[in-house]
Amino acid sequence: MYAVKPDVFQVVSDCAHRFQEEIEQLAGRHTLTIERGFPALELQVHPQFQALLEYTLWGEAGLVAIHGKLNVRDDVLTQTDSFSIMMKFSLSHDPALDMEAKKQRIEEILYGEVDLFWNIPPAGHIGHVELTIRFMYQPGSGRLSEYVRSVLGIVTGKMLAA
Repeated sequence: MYAVKPDVFQVVSDCAHRFQEEIEQLAGRHTLTIERGFPALELQVHPQFQALLEYTLWGEAGLVAIHGKLNVRDDVLTQTDSFSIMMKFSLSHDPALDMEAKKQRIEEILYGEVDLFWNIPPAGHIGHVELTIRFMYQPGSGRLSEYVRSVLGIVTGKMLAA
């Protein structure tokens, strides 16, 4: 059996609480609904202690799934200022729009800041785009909201003020 010191749970809880606040602000700003209101939280203790936070946000254009991975070692996050985030966008758009130009614009904005992967939608799904981005996230930096605003704004054509 694997033992985990109680302090580790407090570290994870504190980080998850701060992240929850940012997700709630992001959802409110972009008129998104958080599925079940809270993240799915999974704790793993082997081979190293890590916590996985997962949110699904729904909106008019589709969904945004956010996965955060906190690695903890010796009662502290291994990267106390940042942790790994993967965001998956599955969005509907006007099929008459030039999606290639929109993809290029998103790539220009996010170039060098994230790893970006376009997913090819299934045959017959015209007016649908899927995108995954990965990056190291620093809580409080505003990057999470900035990336959501950029992608949703470009795909849907509804840009929010900064």
